[in-house]
Amino acid sequence: MMKNNRFSRADILTIPNLLSLFRILLIPLMIWLYCGRKQYAATIAVIAVSGASDVIDGKIARKFHVVSDVGKVLDPVADKLTQAALVICLTVRYPQMWALLVLFAAKECLMLFWGYLTLKHTDTINGAKWYGKLSTVVLYAVMMLLIFFVDLPEAGANALMLLCGGTMLLSLVMYGRFYRTILNQALSGSKRQKTLRTARNVALGLIWVGIIAICVIHRKELSAEGIARFTPKNPWLAAVVMLALFALKSLSVVIYSGLLYAANGILFPLPVAIVLNLVGTVIMVSLPYQIGKRTGASAVDEIRAKYPKAEAIHDLRAKNDFLFSFLVRMVRLPSDVASLYMGAVHVEYKKYLLGSLLGLLPHTITYPMMGMNIQDIRSPQFMISLGAEIAYILVTSAVYTLYRKKKKADR
Repeated sequence: MMKNNRFSRADILTIPNLLSLFRILLIPLMIWLYCGRKQYAATIAVIAVSGASDVIDGKIARKFHVVSDVGKVLDPVADKLTQAALVICLTVRYPQMWALLVLFAAKECLMLFWGYLTLKHTDTINGAKWYGKLSTVVLYAVMMLLIFFVDLPEAGANALMLLCGGTMLLSLVMYGRFYRTILNQALSGSKRQKTLRTARNVALGLIWVGIIAICVIHRKELSAEGIARFTPKNPWLAAVVMLALFALKSLSVVIYSGLLYAANGILFPLPVAIVLNLVGTVIMVSLPYQIGKRTGASAVDEIRAKYPKAEAIHDLRAKNDFLFSFLVRMVRLPSDVASLYMGAVHVEYKKYLLGSLLGLLPHTITYPMMGMNIQDIRSPQFMISLGAEIAYILVTSAVYTLYRKKKKADR
């Protein structure tokens, strides 16, 4: 039997690997300078030395042909630990940096899992790609700017963090496609389907964990007034942010859609708020529907097992997909779960969308009216809109109950 020399002494004790270890040892110094001593210029100097050593070890490895599997692992580990330390340090000054940290952690966990699957099935370790390097460069640049420019305006800091988050997402998507191609080529038949299904479930699980973590960290801002307070002053940018929040809500049962409807009422005139709520509703019900459609029967079984009310809607389905979609919106089941379920059972999308919009239409009107009058909850406008919302809930609950009874009687 041949001895595996992948982790031999000669592969470990190389100059590039020692430089990677040196970068790891710089991390405590960097944290101490930034958090303990508040010496921002010295912190930048340490980051620059770390970055320079990263560039040098790569050049040495390629020029002198000392690229090793140990180096392929140690180099990104040093990079990721340094990047994580930078983001954690900056959460002290920028609380919104926690969202970036959650995204960073989810991305790296997925990368680690995909790398493990590739190593297991192909016995290879893949190096960094250009999109991964781009994400790294942008992150370092953004972190250094935020550290050096202490008095940077909040809008500028937020823009830099959004840029960093965007490149992370681009890198994550591109790596996902890369590893999927490798696994598709390396595996065949049921084994490939099982592996890809496992990878997808892990990815979706991490996305959910990340979204919930962000919501928990910023739970104080998850109110209609809180959302309105943290959206941009420019109405066009505010509209884009609100629509993005609807997309976020579609992937998380933590956020209540009524908060977004009400926040639009605070931010915009009523006609604009209603239009944005309708567009946001289309986004909110479409994304989980598409996910459910691609997940199929496994999603149906999981939903029925986790949500007892899903058993009731499972028995309601008839030939009329429009009526079914409308009725499902009357059930006190999380909107995202209902959408996921209807995608999984392949309800026709056009009828599903029309039925969902009709079922949610009253909420898109009553909630912004309440939001517009949130400062005076005793005002006639607030009381009328609240009364209309309660009346709609009672009426739809009664209709749903009667329809269920009729269905049982017809059996």
